[in-house]
Amino acid sequence: MKNRVFTIPEFLELRYNRRARSLFSGLMLVLSVMTKLAFTLFAGALVLNSILGFNVMTTVFYIGIIVAIFTMVGGFTAVAYTDVLQVIIMIAGTAIMLIFGLDKVGGWDSLMNKVPEMMSVAKPYDDPVYPFWGILATAFYAGIFYWGIDQVNVQRVLASPDIKNARWGAMFAIFLKIFPIFLFALPGVIAFALYPDALQGEETKQTFVLLLNNLLPAGFRGLLLASLIAALVTSLIAVLNSVSTLVVRDFIVRENPDITEKRQVALGRFTILIIAFLGIAAAWLVYRTEEGLYKYLQTITAYLVIPVFPAIFFGIVSKKVTLKGAGASVIVGVILATVFVTDQIIGPETGKQIFPFLHHKLTLNFGYRGLWAEIIITAVLFGVSAFTEKTAPEKLEKTTYSYSEKIRKFEGIKDWRLHLVILSLITAAIVIWLR
Repeated sequence: MKNRVFTIPEFLELRYNRRARSLFSGLMLVLSVMTKLAFTLFAGALVLNSILGFNVMTTVFYIGIIVAIFTMVGGFTAVAYTDVLQVIIMIAGTAIMLIFGLDKVGGWDSLMNKVPEMMSVAKPYDDPVYPFWGILATAFYAGIFYWGIDQVNVQRVLASPDIKNARWGAMFAIFLKIFPIFLFALPGVIAFALYPDALQGEETKQTFVLLLNNLLPAGFRGLLLASLIAALVTSLIAVLNSVSTLVVRDFIVRENPDITEKRQVALGRFTILIIAFLGIAAAWLVYRTEEGLYKYLQTITAYLVIPVFPAIFFGIVSKKVTLKGAGASVIVGVILATVFVTDQIIGPETGKQIFPFLHHKLTLNFGYRGLWAEIIITAVLFGVSAFTEKTAPEKLEKTTYSYSEKIRKFEGIKDWRLHLVILSLITAAIVIWLR
């Protein structure tokens, strides 16, 4: 906001150079299409298929086209207003499902007794799917990237009128993120406690629909379905809008700086349509995968984020990072990520023979792989930076955090730092409680 930039790639051009901007823009395009668009389109179509019997890929196609047209007409205004409405509906609808579910299962104590193994967020360190420490490590590099660097989320902060409102908005987002474990994860545990025989193999993808059909009366069922559709629409609008902004500002306008604003808007709308078709194609890949949707999303995101996260994060917090150091770290990161993705594609049996070092307890899960990769990449980043030309001080002054600035005076209950401390304590208490 201080530098009046509209995208994270623009910020990277200020910190490094134009190549860094192009690289990150390209990465965000791939990331947005392969994860956010694909995942959201397919997940929404899967639910509508279970409830209404619609063909999955046909539903994906029509959802993609309809939302693309809606985005072309509404732009970011549509994102902001739809976001507010869908959050209210979603929290209300899922809260009702949680209440009905707890009542049917016999209350909290009964749930704890029926499925004690599922009432813990801290799986063993060697759990092949979600080891607690592996997921915690992922929360550092992938979490910071998603919530602090990803254009889809950052655009909301950059749209704030000032830094104070931006920080309040960020704190409110943290507050909302406390609820998913109770509103989204816990109902899944309730479903398993109530209908264990109905949730085996591929049927686990129908957990939400199972609860919808068996727990809620018609009126509440419609409310929750409305919240799902609202969430689907707002997520897709946000992604399409952010991607079109990246394409127009970081590729088209950069090559044609004299292009009129009216022309930019027209090109942005055309870009939205193209990206929608690419998202539909990526959703077909999700349709063909055998792994769960959530693991697909987390794994692909983590592997794509690995190469660039250290250069961006430490480029913001450290003045010692140089352009050549960042470049070298990204190259090493791409090599490591390529190895991880190759191992994922060829399957566990072949992968164990070709990449045996990736199939130990502390390297098998994507969270651990990302952690070791980030340690290596960060070492390369600072190692090369120590022996290469330093960044100009005037550039660092605009783009890197200054530790010499005085700590701002405490502003009482309105101070975002107080909000952060309180929210951190609540999060820690929940983790300890459910561990």
